[in-house]
Amino acid sequence: MMEFVRARLKDSIAIKIFLGVLALSFGIFGVGDFVGGNSLAPSIALKVGSTEVRTDTLQRRFTQEVDRFRQAMGGQQFDDTMIKRATMGTLLRNLTGTAALMAAGKDMGVEVTRDELRDTIIKLPVFQVDGKFSQTRFNEVLMSNNIQEPLFLEEVRGDLSRSAMLQPVAVSAIAPKYLIDSLFDFRNETRVADTLLLPASAMPVEKLPTDEQFKAVYDKHIAEFTSPEYRKLIVLTLTANDLVKPESIEESEIKAYYDANAARYTKPASKNISQLIFDTKAQADAARAQAAPGDNLAAIATKAKAGGVIDLGALTATSPLVKTIGDAFKLPAHEISQPIQTPLGWHLFEVTSETAEHVDSFEAVKDAARKNIAADKAADAVYEASTRVEDAMAAGTPFADIAKSVGGHITTIEAVNQDGKDPKGANVPNEIDPKNFLATAFQTAEGKDSRLMDTPARDGYYAVHVEKVTPPTPKPIEELRPQIVALWEAEQRTALAEAEAAKLVANIGASTQLSALATADKRLSYAPLGPTTRFGTGLQSDHLIDAQRVSPDVLDRVFKAKPGDVFAAKVSSGMLIVRLKEIVESSPEALPAGDLQQIELTLRNEIGSNLIDQMAKAFEDRYPAEMNQKIIDAMIAR
Repeated sequence: MMEFVRARLKDSIAIKIFLGVLALSFGIFGVGDFVGGNSLAPSIALKVGSTEVRTDTLQRRFTQEVDRFRQAMGGQQFDDTMIKRATMGTLLRNLTGTAALMAAGKDMGVEVTRDELRDTIIKLPVFQVDGKFSQTRFNEVLMSNNIQEPLFLEEVRGDLSRSAMLQPVAVSAIAPKYLIDSLFDFRNETRVADTLLLPASAMPVEKLPTDEQFKAVYDKHIAEFTSPEYRKLIVLTLTANDLVKPESIEESEIKAYYDANAARYTKPASKNISQLIFDTKAQADAARAQAAPGDNLAAIATKAKAGGVIDLGALTATSPLVKTIGDAFKLPAHEISQPIQTPLGWHLFEVTSETAEHVDSFEAVKDAARKNIAADKAADAVYEASTRVEDAMAAGTPFADIAKSVGGHITTIEAVNQDGKDPKGANVPNEIDPKNFLATAFQTAEGKDSRLMDTPARDGYYAVHVEKVTPPTPKPIEELRPQIVALWEAEQRTALAEAEAAKLVANIGASTQLSALATADKRLSYAPLGPTTRFGTGLQSDHLIDAQRVSPDVLDRVFKAKPGDVFAAKVSSGMLIVRLKEIVESSPEALPAGDLQQIELTLRNEIGSNLIDQMAKAFEDRYPAEMNQKIIDAMIAR
């Protein structure tokens, strides 16, 4: 249930942003949930009750979501202001809803204890290594995401507070029995029918289409006979490896590089450190007092019943975590520290092993250093060359001349469509930029150059010149004669099958045996249908329904018919004549025991989600948001 609530609270911004675009037509910031923000300090972007969202926090979140949207669009062009306004509208909606819940939690006295906060964090998979919480991993994740530890702890505390408020609502949701029974009946009621299948292929067509009919079929299917737009492309590529080859680097330069970067090839001394965490200093002191000579943390944990030992991994003197654990890094191997306090509680530390400093020899790293030097030089060279390329493109210099002057490459693609295929249907090789290349090529006008684009590996650039555009072109009608005749014949057979099926239905009486009709007319094949649900499946997994005898039209009419009714409906291969034989009411006893419970669970979840929506909306109404409109407008305009 916790996952259910979290999923409700953390809907994907990538999905919501599309809905946010729609919100523009209603005025994102005029929907009545915000009040004037002139009294807010510049450092505060949003305030709900006593809960504040800082300007720098909103800016960071806003930038991340705009970048995420652009990446998801894969190079497609959009109105930048529209993207920003839609993103900001969705982001503000999420933040105000979250802030309203936090404000309500404060007023209601919902409190998250240190134990709950700690247990939640150490159980998060993202902070675990080999199934155990890793303090090193914890710090790495926070640093890589530019999140300060106090801010992260406060966000987790807020998440737990919101869950504590909303989870009881979801858990308490009840699905009414009449609703469960109605849905069960709808899903599990079945029909049994007798059927005759009349394949369209059994109907004879003895003539060819007239010129008018031939042309009518061609016009009707013109989209199928039209080749897509093709483009001839001239591609200029500029890569780092083309400009600076590793083999061009002299050994003397490599040795100088090695000496200047000694720290890169030196692995500093490290210590593997483990810890036990306690809520209070008294608990840590009591556990430390139980240590006997030679005891390690595992032994102390067993005596003090303090939970599992947490391995912090190998730490060096410059590791960020060392600043947090204080004098623990100075401990001799296998000695237990005195209690040390951090933001997560009180700790006992132990150095479990030590590794001495190691320096890689020049010979061992020479090849790698050569590649590093070449990469560094190439990065500068390719950037310098890219500016020259842009200047030359602006001056209208042909790509071939640009490539010759800067050391780039020219590739010609004779014809490619938007699916990356040539006129013969073969894939056109595209190692340059599989994600954005085609979008760039088809957004560039004929005779024009695209802007200079980064290659995916960030080791170079490319640009596309659209040499020629061949628009979508219908194939000549005479070249398509066999296909058109086949289509016309198929349409004629279908029409004849419909007419024949109508005659058969008109002549079927109450005493007519459909199986006897199939015996007399070899075009027909008889088979019972069902019991089938309204979804075209059997209730039991081992009961298969003949796919040739079901279609949306057949199922719709079967479940509207009364026993004895006869009708004809289209199926994939022709026409199906159906006489409803029996309506089988749903029966819980005839189905797996879990079916009814699964329906109840689904309904409870849906009702719980609806209740959470209503509760969250009520809190938003109770705690209106005060918004710093000037700050937000500036972010969008920046």
